Amino acid sequence: MLIFSLLLSIASAAEPNCEKIKSYQDFYACSMRRHPKMEIAQLKSKEGDALIDRAAQWKNPDVSVKSTGGTQAGEAIGTTEITFNLPLSQVWTRGPQKSVARAEKRLGEIDSRQSIVDAKKEFIRDIYRLRQIDADVEVITETLDAFDTMRRQLSARRARGPDQEITLNLLQLASSDYLLRRNHLQVEKGEILSRLKALWGSGFEVKKEYLPPLNDKWPQVSEKAEASQNLAVQKAVAEGEKARAESELAMREALPSLSAGPVLERATTGPSQIWSYGVYVSASLPILSLNMGSKRLAEVRAAQASLQSSYEAKRFEFSKDILIQKYRTAVEALSKSSNREEVTKKHHRVDAYFRQGLASGGLVIEAHRQIVEYMQSQHEHENSAIDAYIELMALTGGEIEGILK
Repeated sequence: MLIFSLLLSIASAAEPNCEKIKSYQDFYACSMRRHPKMEIAQLKSKEGDALIDRAAQWKNPDVSVKSTGGTQAGEAIGTTEITFNLPLSQVWTRGPQKSVARAEKRLGEIDSRQSIVDAKKEFIRDIYRLRQIDADVEVITETLDAFDTMRRQLSARRARGPDQEITLNLLQLASSDYLLRRNHLQVEKGEILSRLKALWGSGFEVKKEYLPPLNDKWPQVSEKAEASQNLAVQKAVAEGEKARAESELAMREALPSLSAGPVLERATTGPSQIWSYGVYVSASLPILSLNMGSKRLAEVRAAQASLQSSYEAKRFEFSKDILIQKYRTAVEALSKSSNREEVTKKHHRVDAYFRQGLASGGLVIEAHRQIVEYMQSQHEHENSAIDAYIELMALTGGEIEGILK
């Protein structure tokens, strides 16, 4: 089954020791096992089986008993009639009902799989973003420390020229700005940690090895993918199957409702008893309703599902090409950018120039601003590549975890 095969692939991914997590891949696998959407997906599949079982079960026969009595010419008389009524209409409605239930089960499994895919995407974005936030906070903290040192040096001078006064004011403004930025990052980090603690418990703490580094080798993406692998297309097809099954059920339900069963009757006149046997048949007359409303509703839903399926197939190709282009553009930009070590060296070199009196305060402030904005720009491109990749994998039914390999 669709959902069980998906869960099995997650469970057999690497079988990491979740008590001693050693890598971000293990952290991802263990977190996904803990995610409530995994258990919900299993329950959804069981719910679908229950729907099929309910549609397949036979209705119980009705039993009616009628008894009358009285006296005639001084003798007791009476009749007792027992009728077993078996609804025969279920013979020709049971099949379409099972077809509707099977379609509902498939829709539930597709929704569950989409829910799991969404959980994976959110988690991968979160752990990458945590590493980015830590890097941004580190750079901003180093910048604030450097500005504080510069401010103390300038404030200690008894005589300051206009250039130094302007530099001192700029340092105060820049420091306030970076404090606000750091506070915003810490708030964002708190929101991500709250989602992780919901999985691991309130005492959970993120370790460095839990967070993936900036990829130095990004996975390749293929342009070959079938629309049938897309969950939105699969859902539209399943909706069409359900609508067609409902249409067939509506046609069967328009047939006369038929019930039949044996009849046993006992008539008494004084001490004498007469037993009679027969057959009871009941049929509805389709003169007031031919179930046309249900038929039209099913036909409209089938037409809607057909149009939706066609639209999703076209949108699949369009979205796939855009995501591939977005991914490759972001990866190419990242491959040409400086790495973190180079940025850190430049950061420290700028501070050294100021201490040696080789650079003005305004130039140092501008250099730090460029470094911070460069780090943020690099993270934006990284997020663009990550988003494009995981959305592409979600679109084509590929492995979202490939970004973590």
